[in-house]
Amino acid sequence: MLSAAAGLDAGGVAVLNSALPSIGAHFGTSAQNLSWAVTGYALSFAGLLLCGGAMADRLRRRWVLVWGLATVAAGAALAFTAPVFWMVVAGRVLQGAGAAITMPAATALLTSVYPSGPMRSHAFGVFSAAQAGCYGAGLVLGGVVTSALGWRWVFALQVLVAVCTAAAAVRWLPIGAPNHHRGRLDLVGAVALVAAITLVILGADTASRPGGGPLAGILVIAAAACGCLWWHRGRARGGDSVLLDRGLLRVRGVRIAAVVASAFYFCVTGSLFLLPLYLQQVRGLSPASSGLAILPVSLAVTTTAVISGRLMKARRLRVLLASGICLTAGGVLIWCTAGTHTPYAGVVLTGLVVTGVGQGLAFPAITATGLRDVPDRAHGTAAAVTITALQIGSGVGPTVLAGIAEAVGEAAHGSLSLSGYHLAYASAAGLLLLIGLPVAARLKK
Repeated sequence: MLSAAAGLDAGGVAVLNSALPSIGAHFGTSAQNLSWAVTGYALSFAGLLLCGGAMADRLRRRWVLVWGLATVAAGAALAFTAPVFWMVVAGRVLQGAGAAITMPAATALLTSVYPSGPMRSHAFGVFSAAQAGCYGAGLVLGGVVTSALGWRWVFALQVLVAVCTAAAAVRWLPIGAPNHHRGRLDLVGAVALVAAITLVILGADTASRPGGGPLAGILVIAAAACGCLWWHRGRARGGDSVLLDRGLLRVRGVRIAAVVASAFYFCVTGSLFLLPLYLQQVRGLSPASSGLAILPVSLAVTTTAVISGRLMKARRLRVLLASGICLTAGGVLIWCTAGTHTPYAGVVLTGLVVTGVGQGLAFPAITATGLRDVPDRAHGTAAAVTITALQIGSGVGPTVLAGIAEAVGEAAHGSLSLSGYHLAYASAAGLLLLIGLPVAARLKK
């Protein structure tokens, strides 16, 4: 049930990826505006994750999980009935809020159910593999459902899955005990921190648009001011009254996991946002065919993640992280050689498999790194820190890389040019290598 709840997030992103070109054609929106269906989700997800982590550490975790799943279902229902594109974005924002509640609760429940040791490491591998499997299923189902019934039914499918998972969670998951020793939250500091995270993502999106530099600068300054306010109130209050205790950020594993996750998911989410557009706009594949074409990456992640979970006790996390980063970046760089008529079985498939193996090595290692040396009572918040960084990368990646690709110039009918795709892929891989590798090297045995 925990894997199904977490897989709903990964599957929800993938099922939409295959439907995005059809949504863009239906509403007549550009590729960069279309990226808001991904960015809006990541915006609310990243902004509210720490609130979700605080809920998981203070309330009964099973009910927190169920509330999150219900919110995901409500957002999908709103997008299903949307008459205009921005209502689809609003539904995605609501879904992101639900996922922000769901993911920390699922991760915290995982550490509650499985004691520290080999069983927990293996559980992390299965947990990550299940998310990858849901991502692969989402790619196929998204394409098939979009081709057969239309893109709206992709959201109807998400409503069904969220409701069924919530009902099963009530039936089978332990309820968990509330933490009565927690003090009342500092609401001003909490709002300041949420605003800072949200403004960072908005600033990055604005900066990637033509003429958006001045407004992006204002947003970044506002984010810095909100961050300073949160830091000041954390110094004055501290302990359990703040949304995120500054002491948690002093833990080396938490810091490393946050930085690596943001760079890693900038590369992965951004490049996998562009790949279906390339397959459908440049290669002329249908939504169903493009979903099936991307499926090997999920199969590779699923298989490798299970193995990676078993290797975490025998191999250093640093080795797994560095290997995952290099393979993921290498697979994305392979796509830079893809042409208009390049055989799928060559460049595209090879890049998918190499990238998938890299993700399978890195996913469990990032999750485990973020929980190192953190007491069990703070696992919900620690998991939220890592997932917040992950969602910041996921929110910024698609819109920034789409902006880079559009800056090169558009091809016929408003689609992105081949050279634009190549430059975006190279940018994603380069950033991951420049940021991810040096930070991963700082992880101690």
